[in-house]
Amino acid sequence: MPLSKRSILITGCSPGGVGHALALEFASHNLRVFATARSLGSLSSLKEKGIETFELDVINSESIIALRDEITNRTGGKLDMLFNNAGTMYEAPAIEADSTRVRGMFETNVFGLFEMVSAFAPLLLASSASTSTTRNPPVIINTSSILSRLPFPFSAAYNASKAAVATYSDTLRIELEPLGIKVVTLFMGTVATHLMSPDNISFRADGFYFDALEEAKRRSRDIAKISMNAEEFAKQVVQQVLVKSPGRAQGEYLWKGTNAWPIWFLNTVGWRKIFDPIVKKPVGLDKEELRNAIFRKAQSLSD
Repeated sequence: MPLSKRSILITGCSPGGVGHALALEFASHNLRVFATARSLGSLSSLKEKGIETFELDVINSESIIALRDEITNRTGGKLDMLFNNAGTMYEAPAIEADSTRVRGMFETNVFGLFEMVSAFAPLLLASSASTSTTRNPPVIINTSSILSRLPFPFSAAYNASKAAVATYSDTLRIELEPLGIKVVTLFMGTVATHLMSPDNISFRADGFYFDALEEAKRRSRDIAKISMNAEEFAKQVVQQVLVKSPGRAQGEYLWKGTNAWPIWFLNTVGWRKIFDPIVKKPVGLDKEELRNAIFRKAQSLSD
C-alpha cells in the first residue's frame, strides 16, 4: 500500500554523509523531502532527483527562521517529520581540548538541534491537528550516538554533546506526547562517513597525550573499515520509522549502525565499567608503556 505524500525536513544533507542517504531513501518512499545543508551547492545532486533543497546553518537563528517561513509557505504551515541529523565531531583529550572548537561543536550538535525543534514545533502541531495521529503522527527524530553511552577516549566533549541530545530527546518525548507529536531518539552506531575521520582528531604537540595520537588515528581508520555504509544505514532507519514502527508510542528508541545493538545490550545488562577494556585497547591505553609515557610527560610539563 503506497504511503501518503507526507513531508520531512532533514538537516545535514551534504554528500558523503548520512543525511544525504536519508534524503534519497525517504524520497524513494514517496515522501516530500526538504533537504538542507550549509552550502546549497553541495545539494545539487539531490535537487537533480527532484528533492527540494535549502541552505541552512543550524547555529544561525536567522537561517532557521528563514527556512521555517519558506517551509510554511510551501506546505501551508504544516510539516510531518523533522529529522535533526546535522552534527560535527571533534576528538581531543578532554583536559586539552580547544574550548572554541568544543563550544562550536555544542552549538551544532546540541543548541542548533534545540532551536530547530522550537522553530518547527508549530508546523508539526499543525500536522497533528489536521491528520489522524494514531497510525502516522508527526515525528521528530533526533540523532544521538552510541557514544552517549560509551566512555570513548579522546572524545569526551563529543560524547557529552550526544548524551545531551539523548536526555533532551527523551524528555521532549514526554512533553510533546499530549500534543500528538512523536519523538524518536536515534542512537547511531558507526557509519562510514567523513564524521569519524583522522582529520577530526587534534592533539596538542606539547600536550600530555601526544604519544597516543597515532593510536587514536589508527582507531578511526580501523572503525571506518568495519562501519556500515550510509545507504544501508538509511534503509534500516527509514524502514523502522515508516514501516515497522510508524505509530504513536512505537519505535521511540532506534539503535542502528555498526555496533549499535551490542552497545545497547551491554549498556542494558552490563556493569558500569564493562566498556573500559573495550575502549582502552584501540587507543593503547591498555598498554603500560604508553600509560607511563603519558604520566612522565605530564610530570615533566608540570614541573
